[in-house]
Amino acid sequence: MHVRGHWRAWAISALMLAACVHTPSPRPDFAAAVDNHLAAIKAKDINAFLPTISATGELDVIFPDGEVLKGYDAVADFHREWFSDSDWRMAPVVEKLIEGKDLSAALVRYDYRDTPDGAPRSAWLVLVFRLEDGAWRLVHDQNTRIQPPEAE
Repeated sequence: MHVRGHWRAWAISALMLAACVHTPSPRPDFAAAVDNHLAAIKAKDINAFLPTISATGELDVIFPDGEVLKGYDAVADFHREWFSDSDWRMAPVVEKLIEGKDLSAALVRYDYRDTPDGAPRSAWLVLVFRLEDGAWRLVHDQNTRIQPPEAE
């Protein structure tokens, strides 16, 4: 009986200890997060877009002309208005992904048209995401216009 009692105590202790062991949640797929972010923009879907951006004050967007939006509210308000315009089109292509432990970046080249038949403008886009609450969220968006080649 004495051996059996120790075995039971050991088994209960082992089960209690196993319950305390923290199993990390699976790491989210960074490439999929970038694809989801860009797909939300292309679809002009504010409900899909907002969960892809950081709700912190560290979020900023820098446009090709140097204008800066800072913080969640400014970025969300801009995108709500921008997405309400049905004319523009954007065709992004992910060129490079750099993935870190909790901070990662994507280099995207895109063509943008003000209207479906408008002349395209090209730009580079650097998107920096931080791992927040188990998801990749945008913290920095930097646009750089690519000048069209000179006509000869």
